[in-house]
Amino acid sequence: MLSTTLWLLLALVPLQVLLGDLHGLNTREYQPAKLAAIEARWETGSRVPLTLFAIPDQNREMNHLAVEIPVLGSLILTHDANGKIRGLKEWPRDQRPPVAIAFFAFRIMVGIGLLMLAVVLIGNAMRVRGRVFESRGFLQLCEVVAPLGFVAVLAGWTTTEVGRQPWTVYDLLRTAHSVSPSLTGTDVALSFAGYIIAYLIMFPAGILLMARIVRKGPNALAAEGPVEGGRPDHPIQAVPGTPSEARP
Repeated sequence: MLSTTLWLLLALVPLQVLLGDLHGLNTREYQPAKLAAIEARWETGSRVPLTLFAIPDQNREMNHLAVEIPVLGSLILTHDANGKIRGLKEWPRDQRPPVAIAFFAFRIMVGIGLLMLAVVLIGNAMRVRGRVFESRGFLQLCEVVAPLGFVAVLAGWTTTEVGRQPWTVYDLLRTAHSVSPSLTGTDVALSFAGYIIAYLIMFPAGILLMARIVRKGPNALAAEGPVEGGRPDHPIQAVPGTPSEARP
């Protein structure tokens, strides 16, 4: 399973990067305010830098402690070093998304994607050397990064849903106008609590089941003995000594 996963991800992770790039071009065309929030870009301009890290200040319309790479923002976001990126100041304050949430959620998602790519490349390099199944450190690394795909999905949806605020339908229907007047906060809280309870039951049950299988180890089935051929004296699942009425 590990070998199959490494081969599959060697193709799928770069494909995901490509799809993400195409989605970014789509967002720039149809939801430019979301893109500006994701990049914490306040001023419209060309040859804009790529902001690796910053602390966006929405009230003062600026970034603190920004770490940027010149020109790379335009190159990635428009595929043109001279490409123009619209800044958040082009929209009224009440039409701007919560910048900090979209900014950091996007970087969490991208950071996890790059980490996944690194793990896949390391794993396949170790496969060539014949060490992928013997390296305790690499197997422990795989165990640690296993939940990160789920975290990346949550970060991606946070980017999408927070980034399009305050719109339900971009530039047409505001979120505040699309809430049913008959739906109360109590209704939402009860529904949300139901989801939480269901997942609190399912996830621990699944983890306990997998842990039980892992504790038995890969030799558990072999220890039970082989299933012999021929016609059995009783059904395979029946206990020897059951009444003859239960036998075929």
